[in-house]
Amino acid sequence: MQPQYTGEEIAVFLVLNYLQENKHDELFVSIDYVGYCLTGRFIDSQNDKNLIKGIKKGFAGLKKEEDITILNQNRNNYIIDGKSCYIDTKQFHFIIIQLWEIQKIFSSLGAYGFNVLRFFVNIIGTINGNSKSWHMTQDDMVLSWGFSKNTVNEYLCKLEELKLLYTFRSKARKADETFHRVGNVYGRYNDKELVRQEGIQYLSTVPNHPIKPFHFNRTSVKLKYNNFLHGSKKYNSLEEVEKLYKECIRYNESFKDFPNDNIDYLDLSVF
Repeated sequence: MQPQYTGEEIAVFLVLNYLQENKHDELFVSIDYVGYCLTGRFIDSQNDKNLIKGIKKGFAGLKKEEDITILNQNRNNYIIDGKSCYIDTKQFHFIIIQLWEIQKIFSSLGAYGFNVLRFFVNIIGTINGNSKSWHMTQDDMVLSWGFSKNTVNEYLCKLEELKLLYTFRSKARKADETFHRVGNVYGRYNDKELVRQEGIQYLSTVPNHPIKPFHFNRTSVKLKYNNFLHGSKKYNSLEEVEKLYKECIRYNESFKDFPNDNIDYLDLSVF
């Protein structure tokens, strides 16, 4: 599946491909069955409304793009042409996503898992089969996959929390005129030792400067910023406003080298 596919389409297709054992068979599936495969449990029509909606959206999208052939449908039940769920691994590049990985995402995140799964498929698709890892900057992920910078960081953190992804963080900048950050190295969590080794090896091939520890009180700046927004008399002084503006710039820049799970950039257009 390519980056232009939605998370809902990817999830449904992965399940259909998993269930399809013979490319000449017809495949009978239902919304409930797909939901069970995604979560590892029986889904509930009330508590899992968004998940069910997402699965239906996935079927509709795959049908519209003619990626699967639906031979017959009765409400939430489908008969699929098995050939349309088959991938010729000798002819096409393919990505192996294990069912337990899918279930770990959806059992923990529910319908939110559709977007996280799409990101997971994208990043796993970059991994080198020999080293079990790949190096890529978050800026490259934004450009390649259409996610925002905040979303990329959020999904990376979420996949690390679920122990599906391991990240070797370079904590260094290139020793050239760009001074860009050296890309982190990513891989499956189960391959973390190989990922760590590859990260150390990759870092040794790139001339770099270690990023020095940086201490910045974000909480204090955020408090001052909120006071400014609420009309604090302190900021009737132009000097104080200019001082706060510079601190807010440093606040936003601090996330580049020291991100956390909840990046919250300050809107500087209010000045």
